[in-house]
Amino acid sequence: MSEPLTLDPSQLPDISNLVLEDDTPLDSFINEKQQRLLTTVLYSGGDTGITVPFIAAANVGLFSSVRQPGVAPDVFLSINITGAEDWWERQVRSYLFWEFGKPPEIAIEIVSPTPGNELGSKLIDYARMRIPYYVVYDPLRELRGSTLRVFELQNQSYVPKTDAWFPEVGLGLTLWQGEFENVAGTWLRWCYPSGAPIPTGDELARQKDAQLSQKDAQLLEEQARTKQAFIQMIELGLRLKFGERGLVLLDEISAISDVGVLQAIASGLAAANNLDEICQIYQPS
Repeated sequence: MSEPLTLDPSQLPDISNLVLEDDTPLDSFINEKQQRLLTTVLYSGGDTGITVPFIAAANVGLFSSVRQPGVAPDVFLSINITGAEDWWERQVRSYLFWEFGKPPEIAIEIVSPTPGNELGSKLIDYARMRIPYYVVYDPLRELRGSTLRVFELQNQSYVPKTDAWFPEVGLGLTLWQGEFENVAGTWLRWCYPSGAPIPTGDELARQKDAQLSQKDAQLLEEQARTKQAFIQMIELGLRLKFGERGLVLLDEISAISDVGVLQAIASGLAAANNLDEICQIYQPS
């Protein structure tokens, strides 16, 4: 995990001349969706396993020094950050390492049809910033290699990593085939150790609806079994007490959906002297 930086507020550098943001546009709607999938899912309320303050952001500048220009990865994740309670109230418009106490754990670049030197200068820049993991997702294979490349910082440079699991964070990345925001395709997603993607807010809502629907179905099935048991009990009681003529009420009773009324009929059979008294139970005057 990144080493935390400890600077007294009086030691913070002057950033008045630092360019913290510009008007560089996003590459495409698909890239924008992919960035949002990787950021909002961690705030959607699902169990991510992250129990410390964190920031997941897209296209926000990273600044490790006032003497070096910033770099804006498509997505970054920083956990166990300092200043988490009030950073949005201060004039911190970019991720300044000395403000947040450490570099992010993971920087992710999504390769567009116009590659941005993801395996060249950016690889060097993120290593210089001491970011432990660098991920390059190349959905269109513009770089003529693997769709997903993961690098781990060793000493002062990156080396290829054979998997996409990040033990310091407790999360991994996986390629998932499915639909996100009505667009079907292959998406890069955060995942659990099992490889299962962390659910989005919409997926959580659908899971909840499915669980409720299943409970409703189970309840209806249980009610149907209970109703059938009472009807069988009533049929037997009518036959034993009034013979075949008692079954004349069975069609009416079978149409009753209120299990409580059926229970009352079954309980009242023993005291009833005639069929009219039974009718009074479910057809009170």
